[in-house]
Amino acid sequence: MLVVAVVVMGAALIIVKTLNAATWRADRLRVTNAAITKAKEALVARAVTDDNRPGSLPCPDTDDDGVAQLFAGNQCPNYVGRLPWRTLELPDLRDAEGERLWYVLSPTHRDHSAAEPINSNTAGAITVSGATPSAQVLAVLISPGRPLIREGAAGMQARDCPGNCTVASNYLDFAGGVDNAAGVVGGVINVASAAETASFNDQLLAIHADDIMPLVEKRAGREISLALRARYDAWQAATGKGFYPWAAPLNDPANPGPGVDGTLHGHLPGTPAPLVWTSASANLGSCVGVGTPTLTCNAVVGLALLNITGRVGGIATAFTEAPAAPVIAGLPLFQSHSWSVDSAAQSLDFQYSALLGVVTVTVQAPVVVPWAPASSPWLVDNQWERVATYAISHGHKITGPGACNVANPCISLGGAADKEAIVMMAGRPVAGQARAVPALIADYLEGADNTTPDDMVLERNLRTTAFNDQPVVVRP
Repeated sequence: MLVVAVVVMGAALIIVKTLNAATWRADRLRVTNAAITKAKEALVARAVTDDNRPGSLPCPDTDDDGVAQLFAGNQCPNYVGRLPWRTLELPDLRDAEGERLWYVLSPTHRDHSAAEPINSNTAGAITVSGATPSAQVLAVLISPGRPLIREGAAGMQARDCPGNCTVASNYLDFAGGVDNAAGVVGGVINVASAAETASFNDQLLAIHADDIMPLVEKRAGREISLALRARYDAWQAATGKGFYPWAAPLNDPANPGPGVDGTLHGHLPGTPAPLVWTSASANLGSCVGVGTPTLTCNAVVGLALLNITGRVGGIATAFTEAPAAPVIAGLPLFQSHSWSVDSAAQSLDFQYSALLGVVTVTVQAPVVVPWAPASSPWLVDNQWERVATYAISHGHKITGPGACNVANPCISLGGAADKEAIVMMAGRPVAGQARAVPALIADYLEGADNTTPDDMVLERNLRTTAFNDQPVVVRP
């Protein structure tokens, strides 16, 4: 019986030790995972909300002060370093060994205004190999773990500070022929993931484009849609006729050109030449400026009523601001002016009337503006027009009634056909999409979306490897 008792007690001790060891490992893993996950969340939030370059990430910290390094020219001094926790307004995050986190950044997503544009087409430059392989990664967070003897090294990693605490090889390991401390080699960055061994214990968490860019795409689409809505409303208030401009035919997203009559879906229209006055007349005076953006009429007004009229054509070919009030010089006894849209002619008509006095009327044609709102220059700087298309309904084109009906249907998105206009963020290219010139709708949009405008039916669906369209409704 004694022997049995001893055996049982021994087995129990082994079980307890095993359970304790497992609990200890699980607790340490939980601490590290919590730190590295919090760091990822902060980097994603910072990328999405950045004011100047959404989608970008800060340079690594290479002097262990928690602050992202300043640029050397337009490059980060190094693309491997510590997590810049102060820059990210984080606590001093540590892994289970009490070590600060390390951070590898793809040069393609550095936060410098002179760097290449960041949009859905921009692929990361980091390749992760080994246990959890992935390509085109934007950034990698690394928990360095306890010190060890790296593969091929003569001795233990030295982590005494300040002498060795910024040397990446004293923290990051080597596996499968890849050195996590190396940084950019031959224009690319390779990072290894592997099971823990005596010579490797780096724990990685990759940040992919799909962690960041869908949120930036939604932000970009929202900014564009709000500008479209504001211009529609301004025209409605000024003339009684709101409308969305024609889209530019699909061809070259880098040079979309103006909107073309009848084009309900395509590129966001580019900025053509300024709108000009196509005709003008005054019954008691003269007008100059036809063929230019500025019309000036002079008249000596007597007992007869002065009438000045003018017309501006092509108002639906681009993003145009609503017309502004004329500038009047003189003191007529009575005066009034009005604007109206001739839907059939797709033109803007101006009329001015006055009685008694000397008057000079100066009036500007509507100003053509870029597709992107002035408050969001990053949209243009990062070429978001190259990954966005735009669809308007029959009911809200310039020749439409301003409402949906059977003859002039609105756009359907997952159900009700009540959408006036939609900005389609195309996302990154999926398998089979070339995105060459001339642009084909199937190279930008997937599923039901690539039949627009034939059926005015768009699709909203889960993001997969074969579908990543993101529609942003202009209204309602």
